[in-house]
Amino acid sequence: MHPNQDPAFARRSFLKLGVVGSSVLAGAGMLGSLQGCSSHTIEDDTTRAFHSLSYLRQKDAIILSAVAPAVLQGNFPTDPGTRQQKLDALLQDIDQFLIHTTPQTQKQVHELFDLLYLAPFRVLAAGVWPSWQEAGEADVLAFLERWQTSRFNTLRQGYVLLTQLPTLMYYDQPDNWTDAIYPGPPQHIPS
Repeated sequence: MHPNQDPAFARRSFLKLGVVGSSVLAGAGMLGSLQGCSSHTIEDDTTRAFHSLSYLRQKDAIILSAVAPAVLQGNFPTDPGTRQQKLDALLQDIDQFLIHTTPQTQKQVHELFDLLYLAPFRVLAAGVWPSWQEAGEADVLAFLERWQTSRFNTLRQGYVLLTQLPTLMYYDQPDNWTDAIYPGPPQHIPS
């Protein structure tokens, strides 16, 4: 700070910047919440019945459909049919998990997805130029790495949510365990 600069001016400028930034984020969140408000429906191949997701909206499912395979790379099926079945089951599991979280957590998750879905924020904060449906695995991984190493705590928390939620729900299902990842519970060997 320059010795002749008034410290109150610097504080005032900082507070103004905070108010403007908060207003922009609130406006972006409001615009994001107006887009894609319908729920995502997925087809279960075993019964050919349609199950509607209760908590996740279509835009949330679109983002998770791009992020989850990148997070689970190497362990997520590559065959298109199997991949879609696993993705649909994963979205159902995430949906059920989020239904049973606190209202505050649900609100924060929706706000994160609202911002990530909004094109200007997706490009500026996430660095993902194509839409989430067109984003490649390399785009998603680069975005996640930027958020993981960000100096902003909010982005690092977003990274944790976007990576831990699909990981926890995917490996919660025993049929997703492989010997290389988890050989199962230890066997008791009598002495």
